[in-house]
Amino acid sequence: MRKPLAIWLIAVALAVACSTSSPVSREIGARCQGHDDCDEMCLSGDDYPDGFCSQSCDKSGDCAGDAICVDIDQGVCLFSCQSAADCEFLGPGWTCQAKPSRPAGDTEVNVCVGD
Repeated sequence: MRKPLAIWLIAVALAVACSTSSPVSREIGARCQGHDDCDEMCLSGDDYPDGFCSQSCDKSGDCAGDAICVDIDQGVCLFSCQSAADCEFLGPGWTCQAKPSRPAGDTEVNVCVGD
Protein backbone atom coordinates (compact mmCIF):
# COMPACT_ATOMS: atom_id res chain seq x y z
CA MET A 1 0.00 0.00 0.00
CA ARG A 2 2.93 2.35 0.62
CA LYS A 3 4.51 1.80 -2.82
CA PRO A 4 1.80 3.60 -4.83
CA LEU A 5 1.91 6.56 -2.44
CA ALA A 6 5.71 6.74 -2.65
CA ILE A 7 5.62 6.57 -6.46
CA TRP A 8 2.96 9.29 -6.55
CA LEU A 9 5.01 11.54 -4.25
CA ILE A 10 8.12 11.07 -6.37
CA ALA A 11 6.17 11.86 -9.55
CA VAL A 12 4.76 15.05 -8.00
CA ALA A 13 8.19 16.12 -6.76
CA LEU A 14 9.71 15.56 -10.22
CA ALA A 15 6.91 17.51 -11.89
CA VAL A 16 7.42 20.45 -9.55
CA ALA A 17 11.21 20.34 -9.93
CA CYS A 18 11.01 20.22 -13.73
CA SER A 19 8.50 23.00 -14.15
CA THR A 20 10.18 26.35 -14.60
CA SER A 21 8.50 29.65 -15.10
CA SER A 22 9.54 31.31 -18.33
CA PRO A 23 9.04 35.01 -18.93
CA VAL A 24 8.55 34.34 -22.67
CA SER A 25 4.98 34.71 -23.94
CA ARG A 26 2.94 36.05 -26.86
CA GLU A 27 2.88 39.27 -24.84
CA ILE A 28 6.67 39.59 -24.77
CA GLY A 29 9.59 37.45 -25.85
CA ALA A 30 8.06 34.74 -28.04
CA ARG A 31 9.56 34.18 -31.47
CA CYS A 32 7.40 35.48 -34.29
CA GLN A 33 7.18 35.98 -38.03
CA GLY A 34 4.40 38.56 -37.99
CA HIS A 35 2.09 40.56 -35.73
CA ASP A 36 -0.51 37.75 -35.73
CA ASP A 37 1.95 35.60 -33.75
CA CYS A 38 1.91 38.09 -30.84
CA ASP A 39 -0.58 39.84 -28.59
CA GLU A 40 0.48 43.26 -29.93
CA MET A 41 3.52 43.42 -32.23
CA CYS A 42 6.35 41.40 -33.72
CA LEU A 43 9.74 43.12 -33.85
CA SER A 44 12.07 41.95 -36.62
CA GLY A 45 15.55 42.71 -37.91
CA ASP A 46 19.09 42.20 -36.64
CA ASP A 47 18.20 43.29 -33.10
CA TYR A 48 15.54 40.57 -32.83
CA PRO A 49 16.80 37.16 -34.09
CA ASP A 50 13.85 35.02 -35.28
CA GLY A 51 11.43 37.85 -34.35
CA PHE A 52 10.40 39.03 -30.90
CA CYS A 53 6.90 39.64 -29.54
CA SER A 54 6.71 42.95 -27.71
CA GLN A 55 4.44 45.75 -26.57
CA SER A 56 4.51 49.48 -27.21
CA CYS A 57 5.25 51.58 -24.13
CA ASP A 58 5.80 55.05 -22.74
CA LYS A 59 7.32 53.82 -19.44
CA SER A 60 8.46 50.51 -17.93
CA GLY A 61 5.19 50.19 -16.01
CA ASP A 62 3.50 49.61 -19.39
CA CYS A 63 5.53 46.42 -19.93
CA ALA A 64 4.56 42.91 -18.86
CA GLY A 65 6.60 40.96 -16.32
CA ASP A 66 10.22 41.99 -15.87
CA ALA A 67 10.47 43.81 -19.19
CA ILE A 68 11.44 47.47 -19.36
CA CYS A 69 10.60 50.24 -21.80
CA VAL A 70 13.37 51.37 -24.15
CA ASP A 71 13.40 54.31 -26.53
CA ILE A 72 13.53 52.27 -29.75
CA ASP A 73 10.79 52.40 -32.41
CA GLN A 74 8.84 54.97 -30.34
CA GLY A 75 9.00 52.76 -27.21
CA VAL A 76 9.09 48.95 -26.99
CA CYS A 77 9.36 46.51 -24.10
CA LEU A 78 12.49 44.34 -23.87
CA PHE A 79 13.90 42.07 -21.17
CA SER A 80 16.41 43.69 -18.85
CA CYS A 81 19.81 42.06 -18.28
CA GLN A 82 23.16 42.50 -16.57
CA SER A 83 25.19 40.22 -18.86
CA ALA A 84 24.81 38.12 -22.00
CA ALA A 85 24.12 35.08 -19.80
CA ASP A 86 20.86 36.74 -18.70
CA CYS A 87 19.64 36.57 -22.31
CA GLU A 88 20.43 32.89 -22.96
CA PHE A 89 16.81 31.87 -22.27
CA LEU A 90 15.88 33.59 -25.56
CA GLY A 91 18.15 31.24 -27.53
CA PRO A 92 21.27 31.73 -29.63
CA GLY A 93 22.00 35.13 -31.13
CA TRP A 94 20.97 37.23 -28.11
CA THR A 95 23.21 39.40 -25.95
CA CYS A 96 22.97 42.20 -23.39
CA GLN A 97 23.45 45.74 -24.68
CA ALA A 98 22.86 49.28 -23.41
CA LYS A 99 19.92 51.07 -25.05
CA PRO A 100 18.27 54.42 -24.23
CA SER A 101 15.51 54.18 -21.63
CA ARG A 102 12.06 55.62 -22.04
CA PRO A 103 10.77 58.14 -21.19
CA ALA A 104 14.11 59.71 -20.15
CA GLY A 105 15.97 58.76 -23.36
CA ASP A 106 19.21 60.21 -21.94
CA THR A 107 19.62 57.28 -19.52
CA GLU A 108 20.72 53.88 -20.78
CA VAL A 109 19.49 50.50 -19.57
CA ASN A 110 20.81 47.02 -20.39
CA VAL A 111 18.41 44.89 -22.43
CA CYS A 112 18.47 41.66 -24.41
CA VAL A 113 18.91 42.26 -28.18
CA GLY A 114 20.51 40.44 -31.10
CA ASP A 115 24.26 40.31 -31.14
